[in-house]
Amino acid sequence: MNRSHAFTQGGAREQRGFTMLEILITLFLLTMWLLSSAGVQSSSLQFTKAAQLRTQAVYLATELSERMQANPAAAVAGSYQYSGGTSIGKDCTSATCLSDELAAFDLAEWNARVTAVLPNATVNVTTAGAANPITYTIVVSWSDRRTDRTYSTTGTDEAFSYTATKTLFQPPT
Repeated sequence: MNRSHAFTQGGAREQRGFTMLEILITLFLLTMWLLSSAGVQSSSLQFTKAAQLRTQAVYLATELSERMQANPAAAVAGSYQYSGGTSIGKDCTSATCLSDELAAFDLAEWNARVTAVLPNATVNVTTAGAANPITYTIVVSWSDRRTDRTYSTTGTDEAFSYTATKTLFQPPT
């Protein structure tokens, strides 16, 4: 009887150390899982922001297409060509404008919206041909600032662009 009592005490000593090792391994695994979950959430937030910027670019290009369609005389005449630098000549929200003045107002207002929404935005609107129908190519470019990743030797910004085309017909008079 004395002998089995000694065996039980020896077995209990071995189990006590093994339990501590199990707890340390479990804590290590939980820590790794929590750190990886935080990394996934961080990447998810970055991708959500990039998707939001793409959606805004699509929305803005569509907005300019609709402005062209609302002013077909100036659009078919090529008045919506743009490569930057247009200032608002006449405020068409409070005064009556001719179609060319409305086109200049639309481009200036649209460019202000693009630069306010997209980081480091540039826009370019060109035409293919100068006849009825006329096709415009709208290019909206921006950069996504990711300071923790280097995609090129020139910096940490990744460049994106969205290209849309719009074909307009002069309505019969």
